[in-house]
Amino acid sequence: MKARFLIVILLFILNKSFGQDTVIHVDLDKYAGKWYVIACIPTSVDKHWNYMTETYTIKKNGNVSIYTTYLKPNDHDKKKQLPKEKHLRSKGFPQKGSNNFKWKVQFFWPFKVDYLIEEVPADYSYTVVGHPEKKFLYFMSREKTMSDELYKQLALRYKEKGYDMSKMIRVPQ
Repeated sequence: MKARFLIVILLFILNKSFGQDTVIHVDLDKYAGKWYVIACIPTSVDKHWNYMTETYTIKKNGNVSIYTTYLKPNDHDKKKQLPKEKHLRSKGFPQKGSNNFKWKVQFFWPFKVDYLIEEVPADYSYTVVGHPEKKFLYFMSREKTMSDELYKQLALRYKEKGYDMSKMIRVPQ
């Protein structure tokens, strides 16, 4: 009984030490695959991107290969007169002892950014990714759409957690 109580207290302290209520454990094999970015509080890099997807591939060493695709408005293929799909490759490093919910992500060497998997349901149908200092937030889904009801629930929940939801933008898919 005391051991269970101590475990619960330690998990509570661990979650609060990151300044947010994050998930307890992320199964990387279930998290792997393609995600559609539905909405975000963007970084300065991706604030004008549309049709964003993120594909996560787990490497043998436990790190994660991240392949991001996106379109930029007004950036067209001159021959086809269609928007040009662009991509970015980055690396994810799940932090030891975090049960895979706290990562460092490296977009450009040698810099790494904090990445918190804030929420993911048991069926891994959507995820919410944030930052310890609430600098960015992403709502992602396995499908190109997310129900308005779920979107509103998430927006309210993350506003209550301290994110500035006035900066949240829907990302066209």
